Amino acid sequence: MRSLLAFWMSQTDRLEAFKVQQCPKNCLLTLFDYRTGRELTDSAFSTYQHHQLDCIALFVLMSVQMISSGMEIVHTKTEVSVFQNLIFYLERAYRIPDFGMWERGTKQNTGSVELHASSVGFAKAALEAANSFNVFGQSGDHTTVIHVDIDAHSRNRIILTNLLPRESASKGCDSALIPTLCWPGHATHEPVRKTALHNIFSRFRGEYGFKRFSRDGYGTVLEPSRGALYSHGELKSFEAIECQWPIMYAFLVIEHCLQGDRTTATLYKQKLDDLRVECDLPFGPDSSQPPQSSRWLPKFYFVPRDYLQEERDRPGSQARRPNFELNDTVFLWGEAVALIAELLESGYLMAHDLDLLRRYKSFHERPLDLSRRVPFINKLQDLVVQVVLISESVRLQQMLATFGVQSQTPTQVEPITLWPSKNLIKVQECLGQCERLGLSGRPLRPIGQLGTAKFYRVPGRTVLCYPLLFEMRDFYLLHDMDMVIDEVRTNLQFLSTWWRLRGRPTFCFLLREDMIRAAGAKQLIAFLTGMRSGRVNGVRVLLGRAQNLLASACVDHLDYLQDHGDAFKDLPSVEELSVEKSFRSLMNIQGHAAVAVEREEWIDVRRVESSSSEDLCQLIDTASLNMGPRTQLLHILHDRHGPLYALSGGTETVSHRLEDLSRTAGVQQRWAIVRYASAILRKEVDSLAPSLSNVIVAGKKIIIGSDIVIDRPLTPKELCQIMYAQYPPGPSGKAVLLQELILFLGSLISRDNSLFRGIYYIRLDPLVDALDIELENVDDALYGGCKILQNLSPYKIQSLLVSILRRDRLRDPYWQRRIDGCLCRVPPGFYEGVYGVLEACTGGVRIGSTLIEQYPCLNDMSRNDANFVFAVQAILARETRNPALRQMLVEALVIIELILQRNPELAVKEELDVLRIIDEAWRDFKSERELTGPEADKSMVLFYQTEAVVSRGTSSFIAKAALNFLLKGELSLSRSKQLNSTCLMS
Repeated sequence: MRSLLAFWMSQTDRLEAFKVQQCPKNCLLTLFDYRTGRELTDSAFSTYQHHQLDCIALFVLMSVQMISSGMEIVHTKTEVSVFQNLIFYLERAYRIPDFGMWERGTKQNTGSVELHASSVGFAKAALEAANSFNVFGQSGDHTTVIHVDIDAHSRNRIILTNLLPRESASKGCDSALIPTLCWPGHATHEPVRKTALHNIFSRFRGEYGFKRFSRDGYGTVLEPSRGALYSHGELKSFEAIECQWPIMYAFLVIEHCLQGDRTTATLYKQKLDDLRVECDLPFGPDSSQPPQSSRWLPKFYFVPRDYLQEERDRPGSQARRPNFELNDTVFLWGEAVALIAELLESGYLMAHDLDLLRRYKSFHERPLDLSRRVPFINKLQDLVVQVVLISESVRLQQMLATFGVQSQTPTQVEPITLWPSKNLIKVQECLGQCERLGLSGRPLRPIGQLGTAKFYRVPGRTVLCYPLLFEMRDFYLLHDMDMVIDEVRTNLQFLSTWWRLRGRPTFCFLLREDMIRAAGAKQLIAFLTGMRSGRVNGVRVLLGRAQNLLASACVDHLDYLQDHGDAFKDLPSVEELSVEKSFRSLMNIQGHAAVAVEREEWIDVRRVESSSSEDLCQLIDTASLNMGPRTQLLHILHDRHGPLYALSGGTETVSHRLEDLSRTAGVQQRWAIVRYASAILRKEVDSLAPSLSNVIVAGKKIIIGSDIVIDRPLTPKELCQIMYAQYPPGPSGKAVLLQELILFLGSLISRDNSLFRGIYYIRLDPLVDALDIELENVDDALYGGCKILQNLSPYKIQSLLVSILRRDRLRDPYWQRRIDGCLCRVPPGFYEGVYGVLEACTGGVRIGSTLIEQYPCLNDMSRNDANFVFAVQAILARETRNPALRQMLVEALVIIELILQRNPELAVKEELDVLRIIDEAWRDFKSERELTGPEADKSMVLFYQTEAVVSRGTSSFIAKAALNFLLKGELSLSRSKQLNSTCLMS
């Protein structure tokens, strides 16, 4: 263990680079020369895939287990810094694709990485084990305690739950989940654990161990070279002949011993003993050492070349041979796990000797570790979320008091100090810093909802932070009170659902005067008074003074700051706004009212482009000029001279005027102006990165413009650079509108992932089109008759988004098809059905101008492969600009798959052109309806407006056209026999 730590200490440059960019070239090396403790320079290891997060996580987890037993692994403060940086390395495992436990990345083994449940699971387990743990053991002090970001742990937990029972996008089932969900990981005890393990047992368990995953070519006689990358179309040849690994039996012996099931453990132990092979082998990687005779456990058992076809025809029927016949050496990993299994099963080792942290038990069964100041606990059934209301001024406090809402000012919460969460980011930069090794400390990552729900003890003060929601003052969402109230509800619900720390969470609600000035103040006051009932959307809440709630709150200790006094010396805290305090001034807060604007007035800027800047400045100051044209003129000046250009009088810049204009427009609820001004200033919202991460790690991809695919988390700055490059500032304000949509998508997908069922690519431009379609057709008082998306408030746009995702309105078929086509939403089982269609079509399936060829597609991807899903949806999305036609393609493929499923004797040698089938169905529809003249020109729209599953609906016409095409094909009796079915055609 110390050798591993020393090896990674020599790679601090990689640790630092990984903080900036999480990619394989910056990762820690996981293979090293055990004789020298240095990097392997042998050319045989030059292509080794080192990027394996589970390996780093296993080291952290086992280090904590061993230190808990009394062993000394970390000796110096420098080593403590390295250990803390390993935690930073793991915290973002939920969003970092790697090569996984088998060192291969995707199933296709082409050198590509993907997100693995095993890596996320081990990272989660390591973070839980290391949280508030002293790596010096009993002799440690405050400087040797490890700190874990509770929000990072929560995201890993959420993403692991979302990924399971799959292992990754390309591997729906994988034996790597056995050590992840059993010993040594015990990553989760949620019900999905049983589902994942059941899938592995039912699909991969054999007489010689477990297969790793389907179509795994490693160790088979058909694999060209061990460790070499595969070529396209090669994967199919490994189907049904995958090697079986006995080591998985050893993991199961250990797991059943830990759970007290000795009978099952003994059965697996017997299987393990029967699989050992008596032979003379060199021990270790150095083949020059003399062979040692013993009963060794093979790494895997393979199918000999002469019996491959028989094994494919009757899986499990052929005798397999141990890998030692391929001149392999001792499998040290297998021997180590088997030894532990033998010690446990024979009674020489007890459960508490192997797992001192009791991870094999669920949280509620584990003893509470009182040595940790902020330990993880089991979820409380009826958790109370504490709420502290902070008014930024005395007059705001007095105004709220007249409605019965009791709050405190920043002065009144003393000696508690109020901080923005960015202060926490600043003070935590000290964590893991080491000038000697060049380690910079904690990366500049935002503090999430869970992190701001704790009180913090820093030297000389107690601190409470308000959440990121109230730091969006530079963005415009705080002008929308409905949006603020909805976000607060979401925050409280999130805290209630995911809180796992000792002590209650505390939500700091920062109330600003701008919130009362804005339209919607009445809703805010009603919400605040409603909180006094003790319930908010089913969440139990407790309003109180910060000083009184401290005793029952979760309190974290940042004692390491004692040695870094300068880190928090000049940090700004929330200060009380100095205003009038007389009773007469209370109503002065409400100074503006909303202006009902259904359509903003704009000017043709070509008329003023030739005007001088001085003339434009004079026009801007014209009192009669509307806010829209004024914003356009400021935009021209901004493009000419930049944001610091001084306007008439020299006291105000273009930037300041745009800020004032945006603020005034926000108070008046003139959202098109707000978005336009924000786009000119190129504003970006701080919480954009977490929202994007929520979408990405939920298995979705975002497409900006026509071809920019976002499939990995980005910083707000990176994302906004793409946005503003694609959508330059203009009256549509599209760049900031899309930021809003990403915020909403991130919030909704974390709240209810089922809303996005059947959607894998989220194309932002078609999503805006879908919202326009919904707004054009919907008749709801919420939208006040407005038919222009840019003029809606953020909350109303979010409501519109929820409406199209839930499909809770009765819509005209054409209306619904257009929306579903924009979203690229498909019914359950659609992509598995397309895979079945492709199996029956030798010539491939044509969608528009793109031909999906049967091979190598079927060779490289299986029926449940998520990569096949992304490939098909990408083709559907780009092949037609008509969303209704796109959805009709989906309906046609569903019907074709149903016909082929019921009639497996049908096989198609030529290519299946889905668009041609729809065209024939439409012509038949037009002929039956006897549409001529102007009606014939509109017949395609009439076709889209027709219900699918009704008498003479679109499905009947498509089915007829599809049958006409399919019956031209040949009858394949061999395919019918293979699918074990008979002709069902009537």
